[in-house]
Amino acid sequence: MNQSYPNAASGLKLMFWGQILSIVGALVTGLGAGLAVADVMTGGNGGVGVVAILGLLVVIAASVLNILGLYKAGDDDAAYRSALMFAIASLVVSVLSTFLSGIPFVPTLLSIASTVLNFLVVNTVCVTTGNLLHSKGADGLADRGATVAKIYFICAVISVVCTVLGIIPIINILSGLVSAISSIVSLVGYIIYLTFLNGSSNSL
Repeated sequence: MNQSYPNAASGLKLMFWGQILSIVGALVTGLGAGLAVADVMTGGNGGVGVVAILGLLVVIAASVLNILGLYKAGDDDAAYRSALMFAIASLVVSVLSTFLSGIPFVPTLLSIASTVLNFLVVNTVCVTTGNLLHSKGADGLADRGATVAKIYFICAVISVVCTVLGIIPIINILSGLVSAISSIVSLVGYIIYLTFLNGSSNSL
């Protein structure tokens, strides 16, 4: 009950800030892209695209923090290293999707792979952290992690199904609607995941 996991705690804290940075990066990237388009349409030179580049740099920094966090946490429990491998594989898939986007069906396959890998990262982190929390008697927080894992699993399954059905005419309209609903549920799960990472880093 008195055992502590300082490396897991600091690693999870890094992951928490990495997730926050990823949100900021996505917002800045989207804002920059919108400003760049508006600038070009109004006769500008698209110089505001630098904002989008800044957002991309923030997203990269977020990925680095996430990877460092998993590596650090791995010093207390080797299972985090499995999550690290999944995270690195997810980054590789993201890079491949940029260069192979013009090949038929490849983007769909890479999208599915990305969804599965992201789920595996979150699930491994939640399960591993939950085990450490149980050893310290923090069962309520551990249960929150289990809830996150279940939400992500459901959303991952829905996402994969919708991605496959999305290539079929007519059906893709329905799959788009289901996917939109799934995105809302996924957002809720993401928020709970953030609170889980932060709470766990403070409890371990």
